[in-house]
Amino acid sequence: MIQGSWRASENLLLASTYSASGECVTGTTLPRVAWLESVTGYRAAGAGWELTDASGAVVATLTIDGKPDAIPTAAEFYTEPPVITEAMRETLRLPASLPPEFTPATPDGLVGRWVPISPSGATDPHVLFAADGTWTGSDGCNGGQGRWAADGHGALLATAGASTLIACEGAPVPSWVSEARVAAVDGGVLRLLDAVRAELGQLKRY
Repeated sequence: MIQGSWRASENLLLASTYSASGECVTGTTLPRVAWLESVTGYRAAGAGWELTDASGAVVATLTIDGKPDAIPTAAEFYTEPPVITEAMRETLRLPASLPPEFTPATPDGLVGRWVPISPSGATDPHVLFAADGTWTGSDGCNGGQGRWAADGHGALLATAGASTLIACEGAPVPSWVSEARVAAVDGGVLRLLDAVRAELGQLKRY
């Protein structure tokens, strides 16, 4: 069994793997699901869904087929299909629109290294958005990484993996990134906002 995290909006979809169990694990090397980790969007296709990459090409077509077979290395509840609730649907809806004075951040505009606007002492909190759709960062002591995607109209999604929990001076930049649903540019400053448009943090290029 391979486990991971996923995030979605009404037009973006990201998934990342972070653990596995069973014969597919070799030493400390985890199996990767390359096709799934290339997906950045999805669209309806008949009774199923087409998963697309950053260029819009179809990576896979999925249909619901009940539930998976039992896996010896996994608890039985992992084979049960999820119950879709209204609360779950609400988390997938697009966030509130940007204020008119903000410019939506584009994918190309996000690529690069960003640091918090406010100084943070001797530590180095930052995030690096790579052109391949991955990000790495730090709060000053603890590293973070995952995948990211933006739709060019302000929507931003990012996944995040496991992290250490060391206390130090800095800024929770990886948390800002993983919780963000909106990215806006305001006078050269990158502002990350959550789904209700509350500001998480401000960053500048470095």
